Amino acid sequence: MPHGYNGKLLYVDLDHETYKTVALPNEISKKYIGGRGLGAKLYWDLIPPKIDPLGPKNVFMVLTGPFSGTIAPGAAKHLIVTKSPATKGWLESYSSGRVASELKYAGYDGLIIDGKAKYPISLLINDDKVEFSDARHLWGKGAFDTETYIRENFDPECGTLSIGPAGESLLPIACVGSEYFRKAGRGGAGAVMGSKNLKTVAIKGSKGVSCADISALKDRILEQHKRVKPGYMTPNTLTITNAAGMLPTRNFSKGQFNKGIGTIDKDAILDAKIRDRACYGCFAACSTITKVKEGKFKDLILEGPEYETLGMIGANLEIDYLPAIIKANYLCDDLGMDTISAGVIVGFAMECYEKGIITEKDTGGLKLTFGNYMALIDLLELIAHKKGFGALCAQGVREMAKKLGQNSDEFAIHSKGLELPAYDPRAGWGSAITYSVTPRGGCHRRAWPPSVEILGGVNPFTTEGKAKIVSRLMNLRCIMHSLIVCDLVGSRIQL
Repeated sequence: MPHGYNGKLLYVDLDHETYKTVALPNEISKKYIGGRGLGAKLYWDLIPPKIDPLGPKNVFMVLTGPFSGTIAPGAAKHLIVTKSPATKGWLESYSSGRVASELKYAGYDGLIIDGKAKYPISLLINDDKVEFSDARHLWGKGAFDTETYIRENFDPECGTLSIGPAGESLLPIACVGSEYFRKAGRGGAGAVMGSKNLKTVAIKGSKGVSCADISALKDRILEQHKRVKPGYMTPNTLTITNAAGMLPTRNFSKGQFNKGIGTIDKDAILDAKIRDRACYGCFAACSTITKVKEGKFKDLILEGPEYETLGMIGANLEIDYLPAIIKANYLCDDLGMDTISAGVIVGFAMECYEKGIITEKDTGGLKLTFGNYMALIDLLELIAHKKGFGALCAQGVREMAKKLGQNSDEFAIHSKGLELPAYDPRAGWGSAITYSVTPRGGCHRRAWPPSVEILGGVNPFTTEGKAKIVSRLMNLRCIMHSLIVCDLVGSRIQL
C-alpha cells in the first residue's frame, strides 16, 4: 500500500450491530486520492438513486485523505459524505478535530455506516474493536454535554462526532459536531445521524501513520511556515464584503451593513478575543476564542464566531450586538444547527413578518423584526425542537415558501434547497454561477470567486469569462478537498 493510506475502510452495519473491514485497492486510492474524490466513488457505488435521505438505506461516510494523521498543516479536516435531507442529493460537509487522525491511527482510511440502530447508540471505535453502546441516556442532550460524556467515559483525547436535538429532530439544517465548536454544518448530515439513532461516534487509534520521507516533509513544512502568519481570522472578510456590497443584509435585500463596522467585524472580535486556537497538528491558529465581557450574556465563551456566522446571524438579521451573535452561535452549536441556514431561515421569517405574511399569532407572540436578537434566540430553540412556529422554520426556506405562498418564494434565498452563505451573488456574478452548478446547492466551498472578483480586480458585474474562472477554482478545490487540506492553509502553502 502506498504511504499515506491504510488500504482499508471500516464498514458498520447498525441493523445487525456488526462490522468488518473492506479493502481499499491501490488503484482506487490512486485514481480518487481520498476525501471528496473517494467519497464520490463510494456514493456512486453504495447509495441507490431515489432513496430517502432519512431512510436506513442512506449511507453515512466519514473519510480521510493521504495527509490525515501527519504533521502537514491544515490536514486535521475530515469529510462527511451522504445524501442530503436538505437538497435530496449529494452532500459533502467538512469539519476539523481529531476524527481524521484517530481514524487513520486506528488503521482505516474511512468509515462507512449503514442501516439504523434499534435505539439510540454511541459507536465506539478503538483500533480493531467496535462497540455499540446504549446512548438512550444521552438522547435529548446537547452536543456539548454529549461530547463531554464521551470524553469522560471513553477517552479524553478521542475524535468525536456528535449531534444535538436538531439532529434528533431530523432537521435538514442539523450539523455534526466535533471538538465542541467545530461543525460539519451544511446540508443536514446531523439529521442523517439522527435518522440512524446514532447519537455519537468516538474514535481512538494507536497505530500511527507512515510517510515516505518524514524528514523531507518536516523540512518542507518548516520552510512553508514562513508563508503563513499565525492568527489569520475569517472575520477579516466582513469588512471586505461590506465594502464590495456583497455582505447579505436584511435577508439579502441589501449588500452593506455599515452598522456592523466596529461592532461585529474583526476589530470587535479582537476586542472580545481571549486567545487563539489551532486545529489538531496545525501551526496556523486561525480560530479565535471569544468571551462576552459584560451585559446579558456576560462570561459566555465561544470558539468563534467565524465570518459566515457574523454575516448570516449578524448583518443578514441587522444585528450589530456581538454578544447576541455569540449567544446565538453557542446555541446553534449546542443544539446542533448550521448557523448559515439558521440565519437565512430567520431572515426569511423576519421579512415575512414585516411584510404581513405572518403575524404574532403565527409566531406564538414573537416579534420577528430585523434586529430583534432576543426573538432570534427564542426562535432558535423552537426550531431545534420543532415546537410552535419553529416547526415550520425547521423545514428550511424552500419548504417555508411553498407553505406560506404569497410570492414569498421571491425572497426565499437558497439554491437546490440549501440556503446561501454570506456572499450576495449580485455583487459578484461568479458566485451566482458557483451556487448554480455546485452539487450541494448554495455552497461557497467548491469555488470562491470573490478571490478574483473582489480581491483580484476582475469585473464582478459580468458573466464573460466567469465559467472558465469558476471551473479553474473548482478544479483547484477538488484537489484540496480530496487531500482534505484546509482551504485557508492549503491555498497558502506549497506541499
